[in-house]
Amino acid sequence: MAGSQMQLGRARQAEVADRVAAKVADVLKADATFESGSVALSARIAGAAAAAIVDLPVSARRELSRRQGELARRIRGLVEAFSDAPDGGKIALEIPQGVEPSSGEGLGKIVTAEEGERLLGELAVARRLEDWAGPVAGASELQRDFGIARSTLNRWQHAGEVIALLKGTKKHVYPIEQFIDGRPAKGIGAIGSLVPNQRVAWLWLCQPNPMLGGRRPIDLLKQDRADEVIDAAQTYFAAQ
Repeated sequence: MAGSQMQLGRARQAEVADRVAAKVADVLKADATFESGSVALSARIAGAAAAAIVDLPVSARRELSRRQGELARRIRGLVEAFSDAPDGGKIALEIPQGVEPSSGEGLGKIVTAEEGERLLGELAVARRLEDWAGPVAGASELQRDFGIARSTLNRWQHAGEVIALLKGTKKHVYPIEQFIDGRPAKGIGAIGSLVPNQRVAWLWLCQPNPMLGGRRPIDLLKQDRADEVIDAAQTYFAAQ
């Protein structure tokens, strides 16, 4: 009886692996940038992962789903480890007998610092902070509309628990969307520690993220799902 159950389990794993592998292969074949060898390998890897996951307890599968960022990072590390093998990752190249010399075009005309700033100014496009950051408010507005005291806001800012964007030369404003129940969403400080640049941190938080199923990190933080967002942020920023 035990042997029959084991065979049934293996058959189920193989069936799931085949279905996932076929689906991945179909998707990748639709992308002309993938070669057939890459398609087959990616499909086999996906199938193997599916076979390993299918018989896990429900609690383990939920934990994997919650920690997708870490899972993706570990799978990538495992795959990259193969390229470190003594004979792995080497590609044989056909070296031509003769190489045509080329001097290139050089750096072009060197301009003065003033001219360089003028040329850069022509390329720069003025954009209001609210156009990309969404609604923002200063300390006075937050105290008036949300009851957040200035002293509390200053404490949050010095502790790195709130996103503060510089508007103009001196004034800081705060994206309103980061607040829930009169305080910053849990996890804002952790993201800030990974991404010291406040503008980059907020831009990352308020844009749809493929690692989070196309959802915006800030929305998940406000749903008390900080662990998922932090895992994803570590994948993006920890190695930088």
